[in-house]
Amino acid sequence: MDISIFIPIYGESDRVEKMLTLFANQNVSKEIFVAVDEPTETFGRKIKDLKGENVTFVINSKRNGKANALNHTVGLSSGKVLLFLDSDIDLPDDPEYLRKIIRKMQHTDILDIKKRVIKGQSFLSKMAYYEYLSFNINSWLASRFMQKCPAVNGSAFAMRRDMFEKVQGFRRVVAEDIDIATRAFLKDSRFAYSQDVEVQNVVYSNWQQWYTQRKRWAIGQALWFKEWYRELANHFIKKPQVFLPSLFFLYPSVAIIFISAVIPSLWMYNSLLIFSLFLSVKFNIALPIFLVSLATADVLKILLISMSGFIATAAVFYGFSRKLGFCEVKLYELMVYYFFYSAVWMAIIVAGHIQVLLLGKKTGPDWKT
Repeated sequence: MDISIFIPIYGESDRVEKMLTLFANQNVSKEIFVAVDEPTETFGRKIKDLKGENVTFVINSKRNGKANALNHTVGLSSGKVLLFLDSDIDLPDDPEYLRKIIRKMQHTDILDIKKRVIKGQSFLSKMAYYEYLSFNINSWLASRFMQKCPAVNGSAFAMRRDMFEKVQGFRRVVAEDIDIATRAFLKDSRFAYSQDVEVQNVVYSNWQQWYTQRKRWAIGQALWFKEWYRELANHFIKKPQVFLPSLFFLYPSVAIIFISAVIPSLWMYNSLLIFSLFLSVKFNIALPIFLVSLATADVLKILLISMSGFIATAAVFYGFSRKLGFCEVKLYELMVYYFFYSAVWMAIIVAGHIQVLLLGKKTGPDWKT
């Protein structure tokens, strides 16, 4: 087979039928494996109607976990290219979709597929649009300047079979997608990002579901960081010009904290004191201006840094949105994302690291090894 496709499902999926229909019309040598953990009664009956040529359903009455399901089905496959897709994504109606992936995989070991969020009416879908734009920016930067990357978004990516076997497949960890990408990265794998092959991600519109997912992501990232930070530190030192911008794109709040910490407040105090002196000569009101200067210097510094950081971030986001085909960037939405959404997400990340690094937590919510 040219390509083997793997779709893990927990419970049920209302999108897998459309995916199988799309793949059936692709003129390439392919095989599809759908691993279903604990199928619902309704979906269990529906599976009988979904079976088609070169489509294999692996049904597990108990929840075995994503990593186990993928490793098992890869063992049943024979494709040179392995395509991993989550069951909650939509695919474009492109008859050359798989052929494009196969062609790109001739020159790389891992292909991160472009991910786009279709904006809905919910606040979370609008914010996720910018979050996924940042994911794509980071993948583009890594592909363009390093041809290597220690992370990948597991909802849609491809890997050569020989590289998958070299890293011995997925491990039973919370962030199995980042973990396998990191191990491939340390094996000197080639990385590429696709602009003309994409998927459409469906995001939660419910805050409770969103929080549960993000808490799991945060703990997964913390566990990943705890295990791999020594190995990755050397690469970070060699390519800080790539890694630092990526960090700021993912977590804009980090930029505000970092710049506020490294820029001293003394220049702000001196500027305000000079301004106070000027006013005292003109209007004889130096004392109240001086007191206000002392009270507001740090506030003004943070405000100026925040707005300067936002303007720079907005300019970069606008530039990359045009380059990568994300044309629905709105300034007021980006402002909410920058000052509110990313700050909340950063707080969850910090809490996850505290739980893992200080409290010894070893797993995330709603996760199965």
